[in-house]
Amino acid sequence: MRKMAWFLLALFAQPAVANDWEKFFVAVPQEGAIDATTEPEVLPSFGDIDKDLEAMFRRGFVAVGYTSFNSSNSKTNDGERLGKKIHARYMIVSTNLISSQTGILPLVLPNTTTTYTNGTASIQTPRGYAQGTYSGTTTTQGTQTSFVPYTNNRYAKTAIYFKEIPRKGSGLKVRDLSSEEMKKIGTRHAFVVQFVRDNSPAFDADIFPGDIVIQVNDLPATATNWRNSINGPQPMQLKVLRDGSPKDITMNVPKEWQGLP
Repeated sequence: MRKMAWFLLALFAQPAVANDWEKFFVAVPQEGAIDATTEPEVLPSFGDIDKDLEAMFRRGFVAVGYTSFNSSNSKTNDGERLGKKIHARYMIVSTNLISSQTGILPLVLPNTTTTYTNGTASIQTPRGYAQGTYSGTTTTQGTQTSFVPYTNNRYAKTAIYFKEIPRKGSGLKVRDLSSEEMKKIGTRHAFVVQFVRDNSPAFDADIFPGDIVIQVNDLPATATNWRNSINGPQPMQLKVLRDGSPKDITMNVPKEWQGLP
C-alpha cells in the first residue's frame, strides 16, 4: 500500500509554480490610484465583469490589475496575498469548475511468491533403512493488478484588483467613440459615458451611462477642452446625445473636485 500511495502522488502531481496569480497578473496603470493601508477585502462577483467594474467605480474604485488562468485546485490564498502585495483595497475573485474527469486507473505492481519445503525421507540400503532431512525454496515471479478510482478537476480562476481614486474631475469613466459611432454622429470629438461615480458632479447633474458628450461650453468635447472646462469657471454647459436625441446639461464642479492635471 505504501508503494501504491507514492505512485499515485507522483502520477497526479502538477509542475510546481511559485504563484500562478502573479505569473498571469496584468497591471492596469491608473494615475493617482491610492495604495491601501489595510488588508484587501474580497468581494463577491455579479458574474459579469462590466457590472463588477461599474459597481466599484460608483463607489470610487478602479481596477489596477487582473489575473486569469486555469488550475487543478480551487484555492485562492495566493490571489489574496497578491492583493496585499500590490496594496489593493478590494478584490473580486471568481473560481468556476470548468471540467471534471473521472476514471479508474489500472495499477500493476510486482508480486513475488516464495514457497518453502522441508521434511524427512527414508531409503532402503543393503544394511537396512537410512533416514535424512531435506529443505528447499521455490520463487515465483508475477504481477498483481489493482484498480484505483480518480477525479481530475479543472477550475477557471479570475481576480480583479481595485484601488481608490481621488475625488477629482467630473466623476465619469468614459471611452472613445467606435468608428460606427463617429460616422453616425458626424464627429470624432466626443466620448461615451461608461460609468458615473456616486455623489460626483456628473452624478448630481444627472449624466447617465450611455450618454455621448459632444460639446462642452460650446466647444468640441476634446480631452483638452474637457480638462480646461473642469478646472475653469463653473458651471459647465454640456451637450449630450441620449438615445440619439440632443440634451443640454448643466454641471457644476466644486473647487475640491477641480485640479485635474
